Amino acid sequence: MAIDRAKALKAEKTFRVAAYITGTMLLLLTGEMILKYLFGLEIEGGGPFGIVALVPVDTVVAANISTIILIVHGWLYVVYLLGCFQLWSAMRWPLTYFPVLALGGVVPLLSFVTERRVRRMVDEGTR
Repeated sequence: MAIDRAKALKAEKTFRVAAYITGTMLLLLTGEMILKYLFGLEIEGGGPFGIVALVPVDTVVAANISTIILIVHGWLYVVYLLGCFQLWSAMRWPLTYFPVLALGGVVPLLSFVTERRVRRMVDEGTR
């Protein structure tokens, strides 16, 4: 069965946007994890030390930006997975492609690499 070109291009655009947003949030999350587990610091917003401050773990008294980054990345990863599924089904790729696409949202920098590769594959597949 032939690939619907318009559907595939729309799915690729959705995937591209989701990949960039999720990849950026994953980089923020990675930085936050490094701060927390290597340096014992969390990011606090609007507390007694200013708009944004690094404070020792478990001493956050205002908005815990570290937790906010974690939650936002989690929800954006769900959106990313929906974009992966939309693209995977529109392109009619083998089942083995989907886990590779999904890993892009949990391995730092992989979403950017995957997005580039996917763009080329979609361009070749929709000609």
